[in-house]
Amino acid sequence: MRIVLLTAFMATIWSATALAETPPAPPAPPPFFVEASDCAAAFEARVVERQAQPRSDARDRAILADTELGFAFVAQAYKKGLRNPEADQMLKAAEKRWTTLSKTEQQNRLSSCSVKGQQLMRDFSAFERFLVKNRAQARVDRLLRKEAER
Repeated sequence: MRIVLLTAFMATIWSATALAETPPAPPAPPPFFVEASDCAAAFEARVVERQAQPRSDARDRAILADTELGFAFVAQAYKKGLRNPEADQMLKAAEKRWTTLSKTEQQNRLSSCSVKGQQLMRDFSAFERFLVKNRAQARVDRLLRKEAER
């Protein structure tokens, strides 16, 4: 009987020790951070699609608009405290999720992200809008320069 009790006691101690040594799971990111990474990935994917289209002023304006909306989500997430390396990891995960969506789901996500991104831009201060638009323009200028070099 003593051996059974001793064995049970040791098993309890071992399992409690094993649980105590297991690091806690990282907390789930706030829902807005997930939405921001999903929307940034969606706009990035649409920019890539637009790059495959013939060059035109309309296409370039559409690329800029998508880039601005993507940057609006990035800026808002940054304001709320999202930083690297977590931000990059979340974006990579969102890019993978994007590829698993059907065309209909992708269109629905882009539509809802566009509405939310436009609202974010309206809610930004004039200075914040300037920063988002300036950074987006710099990104698009760099992208179009690389495209012209090919």
